[in-house]
Amino acid sequence: MLKDLLHIFVPDTHELSNGKKVKEKFNSTPYIIIGILILIFICAVITDVDFAKFFKRFTKGWSFVLRMLDPKWSYWETARQAMLDTIIISFVGSAFGMILALPMSFYLSNNFKLNKYYILVHRSVLSIFRTLPTLVYALLLSLIIGYGTTSGTLATAIFTYTVAVKMLYEHIETVDMGAYEALESTGASRAKCMIKAIWPQIKGFYWSTVLYCFEMNIRSAAILGYVGAGGIGVKLNDTIANMDYERTGLLVLVLIVVVVVVETISRELRKKLVNG
Repeated sequence: MLKDLLHIFVPDTHELSNGKKVKEKFNSTPYIIIGILILIFICAVITDVDFAKFFKRFTKGWSFVLRMLDPKWSYWETARQAMLDTIIISFVGSAFGMILALPMSFYLSNNFKLNKYYILVHRSVLSIFRTLPTLVYALLLSLIIGYGTTSGTLATAIFTYTVAVKMLYEHIETVDMGAYEALESTGASRAKCMIKAIWPQIKGFYWSTVLYCFEMNIRSAAILGYVGAGGIGVKLNDTIANMDYERTGLLVLVLIVVVVVVETISRELRKKLVNG
C-alpha cells in the first residue's frame, strides 16, 4: 500500500526485455492537488470559514430541504405569475441591450479606422461597467427610480449591453474585410458597406449571442427581486424570510424547470445557427 502510494509521487523505473531501463514521466497532478488543498485551507483560515459549524448544522439544513421537497401547489398561481414577470424582465432587458449593442459594436471595432480615442475611452468605460453584476445595477436603479420590474429590466439591459458589445466587436475584428473594401470602392456609404458586407458574416454569431444573453439573464433576473427589482426573486425572498419552505420549494421547482427548458431550446437553436 505504501509502495503504491509512493509511486504516485515518485516516478517508477521499468526494465525492458532488452535490458534498457525506462523511467516513467513525472506526474505533477498529485502535487497540484496537494497545493490546491493547502491553498483552500489557508484561505479558509484567513476568511474565518468554520467547517465544523457547517457539518454540525447540516442535519438542521437538511430538514429545510425536506420541507422544500413537499411544495405547496396551492401557491402555483402566484409562482406562475412571478416566473412570468422574470421571463418578461429577461426578454425585454436582453432585447434592449442587444439592439443597442449591434450598431455600437461596429463603431468600437478597429476594422473601420474610426476615432481611436473614442474607441479607447468607450472600451475602457465598458470594462469598468462590466465588472458590476446585474444585482448592483438593479439596487442602484431601485434607489433612483423606485422598486419594481422597471429597474430590473433596465439593469438587465445595461449588463447585456456591456457584455454583448465586447463579444460582438471582438468577433467583427475577425471577419474578412474584402467585401467591405470592394463595396466601399464603389462609393457606397460606410453604413451601407457595414450592412451589406459585414452583417451577413456576423448574423449567425449575433443571434447566437442574443440567445446566450437571454439564457444568462433568466438566471440573473431570478435574484433581482432581492433588491426589489421584481420577478420571482421577490417571492423567494418573502417565503424564505417567513420560513415558508413549502412555497419556496414550489418557486425553486418552477425556476429550475424554466431555466432547463430555456437552456435546452437555446442550445439547440445555437447549434442550428452555427451549423447553418
